[in-house]
Amino acid sequence: MKIAYVHTDVYPSPSPGINFAVFNAIGLAAVMEYCHLFVKIHSHRPSERILKDHFNVDRPKNLFIYKIKKGPLFNTNYFFYRKVYKKIIDLIEHSELHAVICRNVTFLPYLVKIKNNLGIPVFFESHDFFADLSLRDDVQFRKKGRYEKIEKKNIPYISGVICLQRSQMKWYRKTFPMQNIHIARTGISKLFQHPFEPRTSLTYIGSLDRHKGVDVLIQAAGLSRVKPPLTIIGGKDDKEISGLKQVIAKHYDLNKVTITGWINKKEMDGHLKQTAVGVLPLRNTFFNRYLTSPLKLFDFYSYGIPVIASDLPTSRELIDEGRTGIFFEPDNPRDLAEKIDLLFSGHNMRHAMGDRVYEKAQTLLWENRARQIKKIIEKYQ
Repeated sequence: MKIAYVHTDVYPSPSPGINFAVFNAIGLAAVMEYCHLFVKIHSHRPSERILKDHFNVDRPKNLFIYKIKKGPLFNTNYFFYRKVYKKIIDLIEHSELHAVICRNVTFLPYLVKIKNNLGIPVFFESHDFFADLSLRDDVQFRKKGRYEKIEKKNIPYISGVICLQRSQMKWYRKTFPMQNIHIARTGISKLFQHPFEPRTSLTYIGSLDRHKGVDVLIQAAGLSRVKPPLTIIGGKDDKEISGLKQVIAKHYDLNKVTITGWINKKEMDGHLKQTAVGVLPLRNTFFNRYLTSPLKLFDFYSYGIPVIASDLPTSRELIDEGRTGIFFEPDNPRDLAEKIDLLFSGHNMRHAMGDRVYEKAQTLLWENRARQIKKIIEKYQ
């Protein structure tokens, strides 16, 4: 089977989306005959070099990465999509493609065209949900109303939707009861076996946006008894990091905190080797309750790191309570502080959980996800 995966993020970039797209494509290449990955260009370096430098992986021989220049207009994907569509037509006409997956809402009309005109199955891999914005408490219709219209108009006419979480599937099935809605969870590229004993840090990975709850984490660190060294892997620029430092100075101790800014997978390795506990302090929003499948969790799992997470349906789907992690009440820094003290005071419990994390991580490899996607596609051939 030969498959195309389309994504609009720049390659490489700090976006978690490009990390997902790259590792997903590598997983697909492991179980498919070919995988064609379409991304926007950011570097003229060879793809092999970018994969090694930024993602710490080698390019499979059957993974083809098409780096397409952005169009002349700053805030549109029109020219990018036209080039991708033209290349997909060429691949199909030469029998080099059996299915197309895209994770971008605005590519949905092209998926419909590919299905109707070229007769191959096409799938929308959703990382959000816009089809009924009346349900959302975390987005503005003025900004996302266009996405709602695109999903409503096009999703009924594609082959199916691939979701990351069962809680996300619920909303798509409710909105599109006649459509095929599937699940294929986020994956892990490989496991990194490191001893547990030298690890000392409490670590957060991700953006510093308010809905991620980094401020809740900092308040909790200040309220905790153990006051562990805190590593924050994130921060897109000096201004954002400077604002975070002000929050830390108010609630914790700047000398106990390392802020890395955006770093690539290879640089992240050194910090995760020193991480005793990971934290996902997500705020209680619609997206976090029902849609998110945070890549940071899978980074922690790949190093055998137990996690403390906000008690949300999405977290419950991915974390086994008492085995791979524990939960705290969302938006409650005092409860998070108690959970930090619990894990940092119990070395034996933390190490036992680390062993179970490695066991669970084995079931979440990207190749497992790719096999699930292959089974989904085979139903439509």
